[in-house]
Amino acid sequence: MSPTEASTSEPVPPERLAEASVWIAKLHGDARGRAVEDGLRRWLHAHPENARAFELATEVWEESEKLRSVVPFRPLTHVEHRPRRGGALLVAFACMLTLAVVGIVWFQYVGVVATAVGEQRQLVLEDGTRVFLNTDTRIVVKYDDTARRVELRRGEALFNVAKRSDWPFIVVAGDRQVKALGTSFVVRKDAERLAVTLVEGSVLVTPVLPSLPEQVQPTIDAPGAIEQTPATTAEAGGGQFKLAAGQRLTFSGGAATKLDTPSIDKTTAWRRGQVILDDTPLQTAVAEMNRYNETKLIVTDPEAAAIPINGLFQAGDSTHFANAVAQAYGLTVTARGDEIILSGKPVQ
Repeated sequence: MSPTEASTSEPVPPERLAEASVWIAKLHGDARGRAVEDGLRRWLHAHPENARAFELATEVWEESEKLRSVVPFRPLTHVEHRPRRGGALLVAFACMLTLAVVGIVWFQYVGVVATAVGEQRQLVLEDGTRVFLNTDTRIVVKYDDTARRVELRRGEALFNVAKRSDWPFIVVAGDRQVKALGTSFVVRKDAERLAVTLVEGSVLVTPVLPSLPEQVQPTIDAPGAIEQTPATTAEAGGGQFKLAAGQRLTFSGGAATKLDTPSIDKTTAWRRGQVILDDTPLQTAVAEMNRYNETKLIVTDPEAAAIPINGLFQAGDSTHFANAVAQAYGLTVTARGDEIILSGKPVQ
């Protein structure tokens, strides 16, 4: 069996991934040459798992190249020039890449990963599916022979699903599940709100049905009339909704299920570290900004809370947000412990 014909049903052994990360470090280091390339070819053909390990490690390397477009970096104010030490840098990079790959292996076996407030992460699952986690998010992966299942316990995640027609991909969030094959979609689960936004492809949103005897699931009633903004269509029957690209389905407490077509750029702005507000009431805007910071914004005046806010803001930069709003509407900003208070009557 050639390396490319190796089975992909089992996780790649950690030791193979560690070896692959070292080879990638060598390929991108100063010592690359004919000897390194010949050695890599021999290693790839030495064992069927090596090609799979090299492919996964390469994906980690490629994703790391994109991190600057996702996570804001603080520029250095001073750079100390030192002689180049290629060997030490190579070892350091190999270690970092190995840690990144081992992190993926841990995720495959344990099946649980979470982000802290203000943190974002990118993951590659064992089938090649990419998951992007937003702030304060927790997921649990439960792959088996019949389906690829991910439970979103809280927060927000973007799923770029690897196409496997024989292996369904299902995301469970609260009392709903989203079934997809080879598609890209966002699921956000807040305390009393669940939203599914389809970026591309097709998904089917259905109530969760009891699956395990020891797990008591709530009784799910088929939702009533769908509020559509603007007028769009969705196939609904028995609580099932089939979404088209660009549509968002929102469940919110006892309110009617809402179907709309938001700006995908706005919905996925968090991938770029941004919060885009479009005529958003200040109270709602504050709640959105608070997702990314342990220091919480507070609006004291009900009239101020209704101010419509527009603009693009850096996720996590609550101080800049508060100062901008205060300057525009004549409010007062007061920092007190882990709170930033916006007070006063708005000046229109």
